[in-house]
Amino acid sequence: MSSPVSFRVSERDVYIIIDAGTRPSEVKAEQLQKAWQASDYSAAKLLDPQMMAQTATKYAQHFSKDSNSSISFQVIIAEIFDADLNLLVSDDDMKVTASAIVGFGGKPLTQEAIIAKLKEKKVTSGIQRKAIDALVEHTNEAPPGAELSVTVAKGKYPINGSNAKFKPLADDARKRVLRPQLREDGTADMRDLGAQVTVDPEQPLLQKIPPSKGRPGFTVFGQELEAHDGEDRDFKPGEGTRVSETDSNLIVADRTGMPSFNDNSVQVDDVMQLNNVDVSTGHVKFKGSVIVSGNVSEGMKVTCSGDITVGGYVDSAELYADGNITVRKGCIGRLLNSGETAEHDEDADDWIPDVSTKLVAGGSIWCAYAQYSCLDSQNGVHTDKQLTHCHVITKGQLAIGGEGRNARGKLIGGTIETCDHIYCGQLGAPAGTKTRIYWSLPPVDPQSLEHLKNMRGVLAKTLARIKVVQQGLDRCKTLEDGPKKLEYETKLKGELRKLKARIVTTRISIDSVLEAFENHPVLRTMVSKEVFPGILFIFKEKSLRIKEHRNGTMFLLQDKQLRVDSLV
Repeated sequence: MSSPVSFRVSERDVYIIIDAGTRPSEVKAEQLQKAWQASDYSAAKLLDPQMMAQTATKYAQHFSKDSNSSISFQVIIAEIFDADLNLLVSDDDMKVTASAIVGFGGKPLTQEAIIAKLKEKKVTSGIQRKAIDALVEHTNEAPPGAELSVTVAKGKYPINGSNAKFKPLADDARKRVLRPQLREDGTADMRDLGAQVTVDPEQPLLQKIPPSKGRPGFTVFGQELEAHDGEDRDFKPGEGTRVSETDSNLIVADRTGMPSFNDNSVQVDDVMQLNNVDVSTGHVKFKGSVIVSGNVSEGMKVTCSGDITVGGYVDSAELYADGNITVRKGCIGRLLNSGETAEHDEDADDWIPDVSTKLVAGGSIWCAYAQYSCLDSQNGVHTDKQLTHCHVITKGQLAIGGEGRNARGKLIGGTIETCDHIYCGQLGAPAGTKTRIYWSLPPVDPQSLEHLKNMRGVLAKTLARIKVVQQGLDRCKTLEDGPKKLEYETKLKGELRKLKARIVTTRISIDSVLEAFENHPVLRTMVSKEVFPGILFIFKEKSLRIKEHRNGTMFLLQDKQLRVDSLV
């Protein structure tokens, strides 16, 4: 027996039809619901969740008034909706987000329909085919009303080319790490700091890596975003070097000596050798490296552009080197202000010893021991035995008798100024000798500062250009409508979008550089054996005094705070 209930569609409206003469008991709400679920239109959206109950009631009322009617009863109960698609373009024109809502009994989305919608928005570049397929599948498989948002188009940010770079092909003698060498039995020979760095004629020293081209980007509207090519720079062969005859991007050594690098330049220094530096030789000033097999006597000065190596002692003398300084035996000095107030000054918190021995190195300093000496080094100070009442200034590590937990040397009295780690076995003395350690933050990388300056300049110029373009658009409004106005306005709007995209990327670069400036590494003073009273750590306005005897201890500068920790 056929059902008295059927359905039909008119445009988007779905009607329920109940045959004439059907008794209300045959078409209750449950029966209508079953018929609806079994129909081809069950995915359409009912006008009301209780639509079947309402229809059963209406039909019962209709039947009671006219039970003999020969006309079927029909009423609208649902509507058909096609799948819906909305597109949202980001402010910088670099991304399009599509939101698809599954329809109610209507047509699902197709690839063609989605692409046509993108073209209506003038989106032509960076279209994501897989994302479009996902939208089509969603509107075919998901339940009615379900929503899905995906990125259907992505622009590409421009990538600037890399500037010309210069790659050293040999070690820099000025940056040679002065590290004790291992004996055959595995122990460290504190007097053997490794071989000097030397090169031979024709040896490759510096390679130029040419600049690369920039890769332009584009917006989702197909507008090209400009990229800058890398800047080129020339080689600068220094003394003792030349450009290779077979490779114009290569500098080779022209003589035997010690290489030193400076960005796009390299030079090879030859070496001066002396038995002693005293009144018989006079002061030494040499463009290269100096090796003194004996001693540097009181009142003498040695100045050179390379390394200084002294096989004996430095006694109340001054050494100045652009590279490293090595003193195989020791540095001996005295206080220059050793009058009646010297003892009082030496106990003051801000006392800086004025001493007769001074070593200044652009690289690192190594000596067996030092007392009443000023050691000023860019890349660190290394001492075999101890430092007593010295003034140390360095941007590198201060290591006395080794590094890390293996340090066994003594640091007693004086003033230390550094922005790196300190390693020693003993800090201070049983008599409570005042020892001052001034910590400062590591210096900011000059290349980062230059990069920040350049980025701020780009941002300022871009903002100024945006102002000019905006003024042009404002003037456009006063022009008469026509092809020239439209062309001019379209050109200005395109440039404005490009400038806004450049502002976004430039501000991101600026923020990343500033964030890096705010962070600093943890600085440590590691004392492996014991610490005596009289130690003073200072960082800006903060200070930390040690008033008791301690065993192995770790002192820290962490997050701009001074801390003490046990050495476990």
